[in-house]
Amino acid sequence: MNKINPTASQYEAMNEAYSFFNKALFAGKLPDCLITLQRKASTYGYFAGGRFGTSDGLTITDEIALNPSHFKNRTASEVLSTLVHEMAHLWQHHFGETSRGGYHNKEWAVKMREIGLIPSDTGQPCGKSTGQRMSHYIKDDGNFATHCALLLKEGFELPFVELWDEAKASKSKVKNKTKFVCDCCGAAAWGKPELRVICAECDEVMLA
Repeated sequence: MNKINPTASQYEAMNEAYSFFNKALFAGKLPDCLITLQRKASTYGYFAGGRFGTSDGLTITDEIALNPSHFKNRTASEVLSTLVHEMAHLWQHHFGETSRGGYHNKEWAVKMREIGLIPSDTGQPCGKSTGQRMSHYIKDDGNFATHCALLLKEGFELPFVELWDEAKASKSKVKNKTKFVCDCCGAAAWGKPELRVICAECDEVMLA
Protein backbone atom coordinates (compact mmCIF):
# COMPACT_ATOMS: atom_id res chain seq x y z
CA MET A 1 0.00 0.00 0.00
CA ASN A 2 1.41 3.38 -1.02
CA LYS A 3 1.92 5.89 1.75
CA ILE A 4 0.42 9.34 1.32
CA ASN A 5 2.63 12.32 2.02
CA PRO A 6 0.09 14.81 3.44
CA THR A 7 2.21 17.91 2.83
CA ALA A 8 3.12 16.99 -0.75
CA SER A 9 -0.38 15.85 -1.76
CA GLN A 10 -2.16 18.89 -0.27
CA TYR A 11 0.16 21.48 -1.77
CA GLU A 12 0.43 19.68 -5.10
CA ALA A 13 -3.36 19.82 -5.34
CA MET A 14 -3.45 23.55 -4.59
CA ASN A 15 -0.66 24.18 -7.09
CA GLU A 16 -2.53 22.10 -9.70
CA ALA A 17 -5.66 24.19 -9.18
CA TYR A 18 -3.68 27.44 -9.42
CA SER A 19 -2.05 26.37 -12.70
CA PHE A 20 -5.38 25.19 -14.12
CA PHE A 21 -7.24 28.43 -13.40
CA ASN A 22 -4.27 30.55 -14.43
CA LYS A 23 -4.46 29.03 -17.92
CA ALA A 24 -8.26 28.88 -18.09
CA LEU A 25 -9.16 32.31 -16.68
CA PHE A 26 -6.02 34.47 -16.87
CA ALA A 27 -4.48 33.27 -20.17
CA GLY A 28 -1.53 31.86 -18.21
CA LYS A 29 -0.21 35.36 -17.47
CA LEU A 30 -0.05 35.14 -13.67
CA PRO A 31 3.38 34.48 -12.15
CA ASP A 32 3.81 31.56 -9.79
CA CYS A 33 3.20 32.37 -6.14
CA LEU A 34 3.51 30.79 -2.72
CA ILE A 35 0.20 29.21 -1.64
CA THR A 36 -0.11 28.79 2.11
CA LEU A 37 -2.65 27.57 4.64
CA GLN A 38 -3.45 30.24 7.25
CA ARG A 39 -6.22 30.42 9.84
CA LYS A 40 -6.85 34.16 9.68
CA ALA A 41 -10.04 34.89 11.60
CA SER A 42 -13.23 35.73 9.70
CA THR A 43 -11.80 35.14 6.23
CA TYR A 44 -11.70 32.36 3.65
CA GLY A 45 -8.39 33.58 2.26
CA TYR A 46 -6.20 36.58 1.46
CA PHE A 47 -3.56 37.88 -0.94
CA ALA A 48 -0.28 39.52 0.02
CA GLY A 49 1.85 40.90 -2.79
CA GLY A 50 5.63 40.45 -2.57
CA ARG A 51 5.43 38.92 0.88
CA PHE A 52 8.08 36.22 0.50
CA GLY A 53 11.56 36.10 -0.95
CA THR A 54 14.57 33.84 -1.15
CA SER A 55 17.22 34.24 1.53
CA ASP A 56 19.57 35.90 -0.97
CA GLY A 57 16.89 38.42 -1.91
CA LEU A 58 17.08 37.64 -5.62
CA THR A 59 13.58 36.21 -5.97
CA ILE A 60 10.41 37.82 -4.58
CA THR A 61 7.02 36.12 -4.71
CA ASP A 62 3.44 36.82 -3.70
CA GLU A 63 1.35 34.86 -1.20
CA ILE A 64 -2.14 33.46 -1.57
CA ALA A 65 -3.40 32.07 1.72
CA LEU A 66 -6.40 29.79 2.13
CA ASN A 67 -8.09 29.14 5.46
CA PRO A 68 -8.32 25.33 5.97
CA SER A 69 -10.84 25.75 8.79
CA HIS A 70 -13.53 26.22 6.12
CA PHE A 71 -12.57 23.42 3.72
CA LYS A 72 -14.85 20.78 5.21
CA ASN A 73 -18.01 22.88 5.45
CA ARG A 74 -17.78 24.36 1.94
CA THR A 75 -18.08 22.69 -1.44
CA ALA A 76 -14.97 22.14 -3.53
CA SER A 77 -16.14 24.78 -6.01
CA GLU A 78 -16.60 27.31 -3.19
CA VAL A 79 -13.09 26.65 -1.85
CA LEU A 80 -11.66 26.94 -5.35
CA SER A 81 -13.59 30.16 -5.94
CA THR A 82 -11.72 31.65 -2.96
CA LEU A 83 -8.44 30.69 -4.62
CA VAL A 84 -9.54 32.40 -7.84
CA HIS A 85 -10.80 35.45 -5.89
CA GLU A 86 -7.28 35.88 -4.54
CA MET A 87 -5.80 35.21 -7.99
CA ALA A 88 -7.79 38.24 -9.19
CA HIS A 89 -5.96 40.29 -6.55
CA LEU A 90 -2.65 38.87 -7.76
CA TRP A 91 -3.57 39.80 -11.34
CA GLN A 92 -4.33 43.37 -10.28
CA HIS A 93 -1.12 43.58 -8.24
CA HIS A 94 0.93 42.83 -11.37
CA PHE A 95 -1.17 44.18 -14.24
CA GLY A 96 -3.58 46.73 -12.77
CA GLU A 97 -3.88 49.58 -10.28
CA THR A 98 -4.49 48.61 -6.66
CA SER A 99 -6.14 50.92 -4.15
CA ARG A 100 -5.30 51.45 -0.48
CA GLY A 101 -4.60 48.36 1.58
CA GLY A 102 -7.44 45.89 1.52
CA TYR A 103 -9.81 47.98 -0.64
CA HIS A 104 -11.53 46.14 -3.49
CA ASN A 105 -11.88 48.70 -6.28
CA LYS A 106 -13.84 48.87 -9.55
CA GLU A 107 -11.00 47.45 -11.66
CA TRP A 108 -10.86 44.35 -9.44
CA ALA A 109 -14.66 44.04 -9.56
CA VAL A 110 -14.66 44.14 -13.37
CA LYS A 111 -12.01 41.43 -13.50
CA MET A 112 -13.97 39.28 -11.08
CA ARG A 113 -17.07 39.48 -13.27
CA GLU A 114 -14.99 38.66 -16.32
CA ILE A 115 -13.79 35.40 -14.76
CA GLY A 116 -17.26 34.45 -13.52
CA LEU A 117 -17.26 35.51 -9.86
CA ILE A 118 -19.70 38.24 -8.90
CA PRO A 119 -18.25 40.57 -6.24
CA SER A 120 -20.61 41.23 -3.34
CA ASP A 121 -20.03 42.55 0.17
CA THR A 122 -22.68 40.12 1.41
CA GLY A 123 -21.69 37.15 -0.75
CA GLN A 124 -25.21 37.28 -2.19
CA PRO A 125 -26.92 38.97 -5.18
CA CYS A 126 -27.53 42.73 -4.91
CA GLY A 127 -24.59 43.34 -2.56
CA LYS A 128 -22.09 46.16 -3.10
CA SER A 129 -19.45 45.30 -5.69
CA THR A 130 -16.62 47.36 -4.19
CA GLY A 131 -15.50 48.01 -0.63
CA GLN A 132 -13.04 47.24 2.12
CA ARG A 133 -14.33 43.77 3.00
CA MET A 134 -15.65 41.83 0.03
CA SER A 135 -16.90 38.38 -0.78
CA HIS A 136 -18.44 36.99 -3.98
CA TYR A 137 -20.81 34.41 -5.38
CA ILE A 138 -20.36 32.13 -8.36
CA LYS A 139 -22.13 33.02 -11.60
CA ASP A 140 -24.00 29.89 -12.68
CA ASP A 141 -23.03 30.00 -16.36
CA GLY A 142 -19.82 31.99 -15.94
CA ASN A 143 -16.25 31.14 -16.86
CA PHE A 144 -15.30 29.96 -13.40
CA ALA A 145 -18.31 27.67 -13.01
CA THR A 146 -17.72 26.12 -16.44
CA HIS A 147 -14.00 25.45 -15.94
CA CYS A 148 -14.36 24.42 -12.31
CA ALA A 149 -16.87 21.77 -13.35
CA LEU A 150 -14.32 20.42 -15.83
CA LEU A 151 -11.59 20.29 -13.17
CA LEU A 152 -13.84 18.48 -10.70
CA LYS A 153 -15.01 16.07 -13.41
CA GLU A 154 -11.36 15.12 -13.89
CA GLY A 155 -11.34 14.00 -10.25
CA PHE A 156 -9.70 16.99 -8.59
CA GLU A 157 -10.05 17.23 -4.82
CA LEU A 158 -8.18 18.67 -1.87
CA PRO A 159 -6.83 15.54 -0.17
CA PHE A 160 -7.14 16.84 3.40
CA VAL A 161 -9.80 18.86 5.22
CA GLU A 162 -9.56 20.04 8.80
CA LEU A 163 -11.40 17.88 11.36
CA TRP A 164 -10.28 19.72 14.45
CA ASP A 165 -13.34 21.96 14.61
CA GLU A 166 -15.47 18.94 15.54
CA ALA A 167 -12.92 17.71 18.08
CA LYS A 168 -12.75 21.15 19.68
CA ALA A 169 -16.54 21.35 19.81
CA SER A 170 -16.76 17.98 21.55
CA LYS A 171 -13.99 18.95 23.96
CA SER A 172 -15.65 22.24 24.81
CA LYS A 173 -18.89 20.46 25.64
CA VAL A 174 -17.07 18.20 28.07
CA LYS A 175 -15.32 21.14 29.69
CA ASN A 176 -18.37 23.37 29.68
CA LYS A 177 -18.96 25.06 33.02
CA THR A 178 -22.15 26.43 34.53
CA LYS A 179 -22.48 29.82 36.18
CA PHE A 180 -23.91 29.75 39.72
CA VAL A 181 -25.30 32.95 41.30
CA CYS A 182 -26.17 33.68 44.91
CA ASP A 183 -29.75 34.95 45.09
CA CYS A 184 -28.92 37.02 48.17
CA CYS A 185 -25.71 38.92 47.39
CA GLY A 186 -25.29 38.30 43.68
CA ALA A 187 -21.89 36.63 43.98
CA ALA A 188 -21.07 34.32 41.07
CA ALA A 189 -19.07 31.14 40.66
CA TRP A 190 -18.46 28.65 37.84
CA GLY A 191 -18.33 24.88 38.01
CA LYS A 192 -19.62 21.61 36.63
CA PRO A 193 -23.41 21.56 36.16
CA GLU A 194 -23.90 18.76 38.73
CA LEU A 195 -22.20 20.67 41.60
CA ARG A 196 -24.06 22.03 44.65
CA VAL A 197 -22.42 25.40 45.32
CA ILE A 198 -22.80 27.27 48.64
CA CYS A 199 -22.16 31.01 49.03
CA ALA A 200 -19.61 31.41 51.86
CA GLU A 201 -20.92 34.87 52.78
CA CYS A 202 -24.64 34.10 52.88
CA ASP A 203 -24.55 30.36 53.54
CA GLU A 204 -27.13 29.95 50.75
CA VAL A 205 -27.25 27.52 47.87
CA MET A 206 -26.22 29.32 44.67
CA LEU A 207 -28.57 28.94 41.73
CA ALA A 208 -27.49 27.85 38.23
